[in-house]
Amino acid sequence: MTRKFFRDRSAHSGVMLLCASLSSALPIAASAQTAPPPNAPAPATPVDPARLTAARALMDQLMPPATRDQMMRSIMTAMMQNITRSFTQSPELATAIDQEPGARAVFDRFMERQMTTSTNDLIANLPGMLDAMARAYARRFTLAQLNDMATFFATPTGQIYLTLAPTIMADPDVGAWMNGLMTRSMQRVPDELAKLKAEIEALDKKGRH
Repeated sequence: MTRKFFRDRSAHSGVMLLCASLSSALPIAASAQTAPPPNAPAPATPVDPARLTAARALMDQLMPPATRDQMMRSIMTAMMQNITRSFTQSPELATAIDQEPGARAVFDRFMERQMTTSTNDLIANLPGMLDAMARAYARRFTLAQLNDMATFFATPTGQIYLTLAPTIMADPDVGAWMNGLMTRSMQRVPDELAKLKAEIEALDKKGRH
C-alpha cells in the first residue's frame, strides 16, 4: 500500500503539496493557543487561597467574562487570516490549486473548518484554561505583586492595553513575520516528503528480506 501511495503521487502532486503545506504550518496556530511542555509537568504544589482569589480576579481583568469569547474569536481570526494569506502567496500552492479543479473551494472549506473547530474548542475550554492560569499566577506571584498588576490594569493605560492586545496578531508587521515563517516552512515540504518516501521504502525493503 505504501509503495502504491508513492507511485501514484505524481498523478496527485497538487493535492499532496496542498495537504503537506497545510500540515506543516497549521500546528503554529495551535501552538499559539497552548504549547505542550517538553517533559511531563511537575506535581502541582499547594496554592495559597488568598493569592488564588487575587489571581482569579486578575484573570477576569485580563479577559473580562462579558467579552472573552469575542476576544478569542478576534485572536483566532487574525491568526488564521495570516496563515491563509501565507498559503495563497505561495507559488507552489497556487500551482497546486490551478492543477486541481475545485481545489480552491476545498482549500477555503478546509480553512473555515479549522477556524471554526479551533475557535470553538478554545472557547469551550476557556474556563479550565483560566483556572489553570490563575493557579499558575498564584504560585509564581506574591499577593502584593498580584495586587500591583490588578492596579495597573485598572488604570487608563492598563485598560488600553487590555483592549488593544488581542489585535496584535492582526498587525501588518506581525502578519509579515508569520507569512515569512509559513513560506520557510512550506519550502521544507519537498525535502521532508522525499525523506519520508525514502524511509518508508527502506522499511518496505527490510520487510521483504
